Amino acid sequence: MPHINTSGPLLAHIDLADCPVGNVLDPNEPDQSIETSFFEGWVNGLTAPPNWRMPSCLRVIDDEGHRVLEHINKSDRTLVTGHDLWGDLSVAMTVRQLNAFSQPNSDDPHAHRALTGLMLRYQDLRQYYFFGIEGFDRFILYHRRDEAWTQLADLPQGIDRSRYYRLRAECEGERITCFVDDEQIFVAYDDRLPAGKAGLRSNTRCRIRDVEVRSLAEEQATFAQRLSAQERDVASAAVKYPVPVLWKKIDLSPWWPCQVRYGDHRGVGHKEIILRKDTGDGPRIIVLDFAGDVVSDRTYHAARGLQRLEIHDLDGCGTEDLIGLDIEADRLRLVSGLSGEITADVELPRTGPYRGWRQQLVSGWLHSLKVLWPCKLRADTPGKQDLILRDGDGAGTGYSFWVFDDKLQLQWRADADGAWHGMYMWFYDVDGDGRDEILPGYEMWNGDGKRVWTMEGAEYIEDSGGAGHIDHAAFGPIGTEGEVLVGVAGSDPGFFLIDARDGAVLRQHRYGHVQGIYAANFRPDLPGLEMWMGDRWGTYGLLNLVNAQGDPLNRMEPDNVSQGGPAVNWAGDGEELMFLQTSPGAFGFWDASCRKVVTPLAEGVPLEWGHGIVEDVCGDARDEISYVVDGALYIVTQATPYSGGEQIFAPQRDLDISVPGWKKAK
Repeated sequence: MPHINTSGPLLAHIDLADCPVGNVLDPNEPDQSIETSFFEGWVNGLTAPPNWRMPSCLRVIDDEGHRVLEHINKSDRTLVTGHDLWGDLSVAMTVRQLNAFSQPNSDDPHAHRALTGLMLRYQDLRQYYFFGIEGFDRFILYHRRDEAWTQLADLPQGIDRSRYYRLRAECEGERITCFVDDEQIFVAYDDRLPAGKAGLRSNTRCRIRDVEVRSLAEEQATFAQRLSAQERDVASAAVKYPVPVLWKKIDLSPWWPCQVRYGDHRGVGHKEIILRKDTGDGPRIIVLDFAGDVVSDRTYHAARGLQRLEIHDLDGCGTEDLIGLDIEADRLRLVSGLSGEITADVELPRTGPYRGWRQQLVSGWLHSLKVLWPCKLRADTPGKQDLILRDGDGAGTGYSFWVFDDKLQLQWRADADGAWHGMYMWFYDVDGDGRDEILPGYEMWNGDGKRVWTMEGAEYIEDSGGAGHIDHAAFGPIGTEGEVLVGVAGSDPGFFLIDARDGAVLRQHRYGHVQGIYAANFRPDLPGLEMWMGDRWGTYGLLNLVNAQGDPLNRMEPDNVSQGGPAVNWAGDGEELMFLQTSPGAFGFWDASCRKVVTPLAEGVPLEWGHGIVEDVCGDARDEISYVVDGALYIVTQATPYSGGEQIFAPQRDLDISVPGWKKAK
């Protein structure tokens, strides 16, 4: 029986008939008028965030009398449109695939076959149906989830690279019908993806035109019903969370521009507002109370010229010291927060075995990210701490680190003999001896300079352009019984869950290039902590949630920028929310059911979205969100006091983990 085309209204399209030739869909292009006119509603999800300055690899050219969109190389690119709840659709495009092969990338480290086609019921960059051309020898229909490409149907047929093919796929319930040049070639049935966006994707050189997305019969009515049900569900879930309100606006204009944070710089026992302004005379530290009045204003002349500055009470004096590098003199210096004088000044060490030329000073081979890391490696020095200096490269990989005491006396050096070190460093007292263990990457060291373990299988990790190091890690009491585990955002190999006692791998998920991770009490009904992790590099914006045992719980893709966000204790009832800050659509607090339940803005805050500081400022243990905008500090808090009983949730935060705790409510 012939298939009857029931296509309905046009939902989205790409018509380039009048489009000027040239590069398009580049987020770095200041003039976005062509994108607005010809690609409105389409997202180029595999071009990195604009500040990364990566090309789109897409251009408009003339071919056979038509304006077409050309993907110029073997990179991986997509265009996506629509809504997560779109259901029964017809998606079509006219395509000419120019090459039969591709090349490895962060999403698929072993890619070699060219794929160009339509994405149907798209959930995220690693989950959709794909109908298109594979190589030069067949049309293919896949269901994809992460690295599992399940073939649903195919038609072996030689592909003529000199001609265009009209591809069309119709999704009706479980039925997927595929056409080439308006001839039906196969039908498949699959129920794994009942709804999703539409798009196109190619990992090779190709040319595309006349893209159309149409709804099928009855789809508009059923979509409206699904959307209404989703909106009611989100509204119902959001009711329990306090409404945001502006608590304080503090004028920073006398010192603007400046860096802003909270802390106890003076050692007075409570939080204050700390401003840092770099001047030609040295770092200037201004401390304000929460009325906006100045309580301290001091320029540290002895710290003039210091780079990679770390402000921390290293010597145990009660006030924050300034530790930094005099690169020109090859010196590491400590300036006392009490006296303002230099109290320690030592020559920088020589290079380690894997980074820099032999026997050179390490000043020319420092890590591109944070270089100095305070930590506690000695148990018999109350108040005093230790300091780590590390080397590294511009890609975020570290190779050696050096440990100094509070007087900057070198204690020992550790080299990445077993596995490269990562983008950051993490610390936790695993064995309960009162001293930190050090996690610089896929290995753990104790305070005596002994390597405790290298992660099981670390030597087999394939470095496919950034897979050789850890990007982020949640290190602490994650397990269901409070066991110390490490949740690793391991770049291309994905996610690892590691036993912190011996480095054994408990779980691994190849979720793409996992770059961010945060462990917190996102599901208080479950034992242990849950971990949200987020992707970059080939899978921008994909977020996965797992439980304390590493089992998958949920996933979403609110935008193609975020790699996750910090936990927020907004209600004080034991549940934490994830704060995304990377785009207007993603901005807000998200629960473990992938619902945006709070937008933390209020009347009087002059922005629609942006970066916010998450920290308890008012003192009731619930977090405030603070924004620094045009020389003013805006502090947003809850409109209603805590009413949950005698105890309030009061977690302790440390880089990528929020450790649960409770205290007496005020």
